[in-house]
Amino acid sequence: MLEFNREWERYKRLVEEGLDAFLPSEEEYPQVLYRAMRYAVFTGGKRLRPVLTLATCEAFGEDPKAVLPQAVAIELVHTFTLVHDDLPDIDNDDFRRGKPTVHRVFGNAIAILTGDALFAHAFRVLVEGNFPPDVKLRFLKEMNNALCYKGVIEGQVADILSLEGNPGLEDMLFIHSHKTGKLIEASVVIGAIAGGAGEEEVAAIRRYGRNIGLAFQIMDDVLDAVGDEEEVGKRLRKDFNKASAVRILGLEGAKRRADHLIEEAVSLVEEVLGERGGFLRDMARFIGSRTY
Repeated sequence: MLEFNREWERYKRLVEEGLDAFLPSEEEYPQVLYRAMRYAVFTGGKRLRPVLTLATCEAFGEDPKAVLPQAVAIELVHTFTLVHDDLPDIDNDDFRRGKPTVHRVFGNAIAILTGDALFAHAFRVLVEGNFPPDVKLRFLKEMNNALCYKGVIEGQVADILSLEGNPGLEDMLFIHSHKTGKLIEASVVIGAIAGGAGEEEVAAIRRYGRNIGLAFQIMDDVLDAVGDEEEVGKRLRKDFNKASAVRILGLEGAKRRADHLIEEAVSLVEEVLGERGGFLRDMARFIGSRTY
């Protein structure tokens, strides 16, 4: 895993540089908005989604720097979802990645507008770079599909509605595969498109993304139940009254479901990319065993 960690850090450095370059300066007016945007983005994090975009592009033989704007756009969208998810009327969280959430630092109104600004700015950044117009259109469609219709936003709504009833397995699978899985899926698909992958290869990578996206959220439920709050960096033991995989499948059942998804994802990568897919294979296994 030493090589995997080194590669992750290499991709992550690129992402950090790209985020800094594409975000507005805190010195511009209105300063409070741009401070809040940068605060939200630069509170740490694994950068898993943009790293997946860069790594997938490189696995298909292209320079990952070529897809850096698209990777940045994905992280901006992901951060928008976190800012809004933390708001009092949704999850009401005071900490994210071990630091006070945006609404706790800047107030609810600025937090809402910060999420809106990150969302809007992401689509501006998404079409940067030297790709042909038809490829940029594919990026736009992929991002839009990841968010709405039948994407992250529907998953979030279903998650809220799950508090009102007695959610079952199908509810959990819908929520997890949309609220979390769709953006992870889009991350690898955009990377594959940027890397010049053929349609069958893109379809296989999409299935890989779906599997690891669903496994990621199942492991989130496992961590919510048994994880270390300091290591995870947010409040735990709060999701058991929702459509939690642990609540529905039990702790061991949830782990088995995640393991199955991960092994299937590994097989897909090995089939499509062989040795070139080493990082994506190791990423799947990391997701299945993560502790933060």
